[in-house]
Amino acid sequence: MTAWNRRCCPTPTAVIRSSSRDIRDCLRPESQTRYQHELRHPAGQQNYRGGNDIMKKQTWRNLLFATIFAVLAAGTVVSQRTELNFPDIEGYVTLACDLHTHTVFSDGSVWPAVRVDEAWRDGLDVLAITDHIEYLPHKDDMVIDFNRPYQIAKPKADELHLLLIPGVEITRDAPHGHFNAIFIKDGNALNVEDQKDAIRIANEQGAFVFWNHPEWKRKGDTAWSEIQAEYLAKGWMHGMEVFNGDHYYPSAHKWCLKHNLTMLANTDIHGPRDYGADTDGVRTMTLVFARERTPEAVEEALRARRTVACSGNTLVGEAQWVAPLFYQSVTVQHPEGTLKEKQRLSVGVHNASPVTFKLKAKGGVQGLSFPGALTLSAGKTVMLRLEGRNIKESGQRDVQLPCVVENIWIAPDTSLPVTIDLKITFQKD
Repeated sequence: MTAWNRRCCPTPTAVIRSSSRDIRDCLRPESQTRYQHELRHPAGQQNYRGGNDIMKKQTWRNLLFATIFAVLAAGTVVSQRTELNFPDIEGYVTLACDLHTHTVFSDGSVWPAVRVDEAWRDGLDVLAITDHIEYLPHKDDMVIDFNRPYQIAKPKADELHLLLIPGVEITRDAPHGHFNAIFIKDGNALNVEDQKDAIRIANEQGAFVFWNHPEWKRKGDTAWSEIQAEYLAKGWMHGMEVFNGDHYYPSAHKWCLKHNLTMLANTDIHGPRDYGADTDGVRTMTLVFARERTPEAVEEALRARRTVACSGNTLVGEAQWVAPLFYQSVTVQHPEGTLKEKQRLSVGVHNASPVTFKLKAKGGVQGLSFPGALTLSAGKTVMLRLEGRNIKESGQRDVQLPCVVENIWIAPDTSLPVTIDLKITFQKD
C-alpha cells in the first residue's frame, strides 16, 4: 500500500504547508508495495503490468483526492474570520482596534505575524504591536530592534487587508507607569534613560501617546501623580485605557471625561490567543469612528476622541458616540400596533450588533405596561410584550418606552438612557 515518504514529509499534517511537488514526493509509493507483490505471476514471472498500473493509478487517484480535500479543509479553517458587524454611525466608518499587544520581541510568546492572524480572525480592522522597550526577557535570543515587530508583521497585515500601526510601550515603574506610543517613526529612538525624554521624543515623532492600565499598581485617585499632570499640561498624553483586558478602571474613565482624553480598551495580550475565552461578548477592543479606512484617518479619529471602549458585553464612552451606536444596532421591527384594555401586543426588537444589551425600564407610560427588564441578545430578535392598562382615551399616540442600557456606561456608575419608540393605537372600552 502507498506509504508516506518520511524523509521528505515526517507527518501527513505537513502536507497542507507543501507545494504540489512536495505533496507528490510525500505521497511517493515505496518501491515495493503490497499491490505489486500480490500482482506477481504465481510462477515468479514478470509482473502483470496492466493490473499493476491500474492499481497504482487508483491508489494515486484516491490519495490525490484525499490530499486536495485535506488542503482545502485546512485552508478553510485557518481562513475563518468572525465579522463583528458593529454599525457605521453618522458618516463615520466603525473600525475595531486593538492598540496594545505584545510579541516575542519583548515579553510575549508569539511571533509578530501570528498577532496579525489572531486579530484578523477576531474581526479586528486595526492592530498595533507595542512591545516593551525596557523589559526584554528574550533579549539573549532576539536581535534588539524596536522596529522589527512592525516590519515582520506588515506583509501579513497587507495580505489580510488589516491596518497595522507601528508602536512601542514605554515601561517605567509607578508613579510614572506604562505608556503606549503609536504612529511612531522610529522605536529605537525612544530607548533612552530618562522616562520623560522617551515621552518627549515620542511626541516629537508625532506619536499618539496613552496611559496603559492606570490603576495597575496604584488604585483610584492615588494613581494620578505630578508626572501625569505634567504630561497633560504639555500635551504629551492623549488618552487612557479605560479597559485593559477585562479590567475596568473607573478613575481612568473619570479622568478622560474631566481632561478631554481619548478612551481606549485593549487586550494587552502576551500569550497565544485563547479562542475559547470569549464566552460572554467580544474581545476587548477600541471602536474608532474614522472618516475612512486608513491609518491617517484612525489617528485623526483618536485625536478627536471619537472612540468607544468595548470589553465583553460592556461599552464605555461619551454619550454622543455610544447613543448612535446603540440606535444603529437596535431596530424595532413592528413599531405599530393596537392595544385594548388588558390586551397584549408583541413587538419585535432586533439587535444586529455583536454585543448583548441589557435594558432596564425607567418610568412608565400611560395606557400600557411593559417588562421591567429586557435583554437584547447579540444578533437576535426578541419579542417585547406590551399590555393595555388604564387606557383613558382612544386614539393613536407616539410612545417612547424609557429605559437605560445597564452595560453602556457614559460615566462611572451612569448608564446610557434610551427609548424604544412605538406608534400605538389605543382603544378605550
